[in-house]
Amino acid sequence: MTSIKVAVIGGGPGGLATLKTLRGASTPEIPIEACLFEAEQAIGGTFKYRSYDNAELVSSKQLTAFSDHRFPLDCSDHVSLPRYVEYLQSYIDRFELSPYIKLGHRVSKISPLDGAGQTWRHRVDFTTTEISSGENDIGSYDCSHIAIATGLHVSPNIPKILGIENVQGAIFHSSQYKNRTQLADRRVLILGCGETAMDITYEALKANAESVTMCFRTGFLSFPKVLNRFQVFGQTTGGSLPIDGLITNLFETAYVHRAIAKSRLRWFVSDFVIKRVMWFLTGTQAGCNQHVGALPNERLGRAYVFLNKSHKAMPYLNRPYKKRDPLLEFMGNKYLDPPEDANSNRWVDTCSFPSSISPDGTVVFEPRPDRKDWRRLKDTPVRPDCVVYCTGYRQNFSWLSPSYPTADQTNIRNIIKHDQPSVAYIGFVRPGVGAIPPIAEQQAMWWTALILGKMLMPTDPPHYHLLASRNSRIQYGVDYSAYMSTLARDFGGAPGLLKLWQEHGWRVLTAYCFGASFVTFYRLVGPFRSAAAPEVAKTELMQTIKRRGVAGNFFFGVVPMAFYGIVNLVAFFLELVGLIPAEESVVAVDHSTAKTTSQAGSHGSEKKTFIG
Repeated sequence: MTSIKVAVIGGGPGGLATLKTLRGASTPEIPIEACLFEAEQAIGGTFKYRSYDNAELVSSKQLTAFSDHRFPLDCSDHVSLPRYVEYLQSYIDRFELSPYIKLGHRVSKISPLDGAGQTWRHRVDFTTTEISSGENDIGSYDCSHIAIATGLHVSPNIPKILGIENVQGAIFHSSQYKNRTQLADRRVLILGCGETAMDITYEALKANAESVTMCFRTGFLSFPKVLNRFQVFGQTTGGSLPIDGLITNLFETAYVHRAIAKSRLRWFVSDFVIKRVMWFLTGTQAGCNQHVGALPNERLGRAYVFLNKSHKAMPYLNRPYKKRDPLLEFMGNKYLDPPEDANSNRWVDTCSFPSSISPDGTVVFEPRPDRKDWRRLKDTPVRPDCVVYCTGYRQNFSWLSPSYPTADQTNIRNIIKHDQPSVAYIGFVRPGVGAIPPIAEQQAMWWTALILGKMLMPTDPPHYHLLASRNSRIQYGVDYSAYMSTLARDFGGAPGLLKLWQEHGWRVLTAYCFGASFVTFYRLVGPFRSAAAPEVAKTELMQTIKRRGVAGNFFFGVVPMAFYGIVNLVAFFLELVGLIPAEESVVAVDHSTAKTTSQAGSHGSEKKTFIG
């Protein structure tokens, strides 16, 4: 096999993980040359250039950290964005990646090299800017493979609002927000209800904004990023366990029968349980202590939405609507807001999305008589002098030749298109609960194994996509744990329980079964086996399990394992007696350039394709 030469586009965590994975997989037999191109003058991507004061990761350090480069144990669970950028730099330093990173190299075009006798398949054209003189230069890089890791959060999505020019004041996208001075003493209108919208809403309150109004079309599902502050039967619960470390592996992620995975049964069962537990603890099923902004019942649950883990603004959104249930009051059950917020007399108004802005600057909201917040606010004039678009981002690949697939056209694990495996999209899925950086690292390992011929190209249908309507703007949602385990099974990194116990002992086995889908678990065995992985599993990741306590491990570990274990066992026997048919391939493969084979997996025969 000839040598591999890869252009990695983007200097955020996805690009860095891809560069490091490729470099680590290079051997004398199959050498890999990789070069990363970053348009800015420093690494960090969104975490550096679209950050703002007081912002921190909503995913925990345990989940977000790369598999073999961890945060210090004494570091807080949720780090600030500047601290995370420092962490990314330490990743570069530790693995000596700097010589392979080209800063200030903005890619202007990627095109195929189709000429006869070409050694490489692709050409990457770029421009560089001399900082001292401001002069531009151009260059190119020919390569065999391309990894696009420019990220989901680059080009702002700004929906058109008729009459927006009538607002007398500041209008900007959240990517331009930096600090509270932009909001101080203003009448702020927040467009959107995602995590950034929640953050900026809270910042506006702390900046002493004159008023704050949040507008959204459908709603959101709010949970705190740390599970604590509950009062149950008059007793206050402690702890500081990040919510993204609660889902266990065994029988929910690992050893799941394909029929159970296809049905998404565990999503709907957990939704049923969580909604009732939330009512018992907080008096509402819409979210955790969420009394406004409820999603429609048909979209309320982990199968449909991205969990909003920015919870700081919720006391202020709740204030006009929160009512205590007499039964829960009698039992002494409630959620305790932080004293500083609970004792404030301020609130945030919510309403439907603006349909227009009148000539005098008054917002005209879309009529939504089904929503209690619209009914409350419909006769109140709202005239903002500051509008913040927290409306997300759109994908822009204008620099990519039309002959290449874009991220939304990838049909193999949301990474490649089946007929163009030399072009990969890293970090272009968004988890309902989880983090993109560890997904990007897992995707990088998957693609590296594929281009090295160490794995088969899967053609079995995926069962990890969040459910979305055809008209939904975001179609790239995945269930974090289901997606991570699927990729690991593909490239041989999903450990068998017996092998795990024999090679690493009961502590690692326990951490894997009770733990969440940490990337480190998928480097205990397989082609990307890491000598550091067992120790990380036995110490840091085992600690996340111990922090749940006995009761937490019983309810979040033993009970779901037992339930889903029985469900999977029933599915296994139904398959044995022929009541569950074999699953068919759903991806069309060009057999003129690819060889197919059938490989028996842990849950039946899976059709896969080898790219050599």
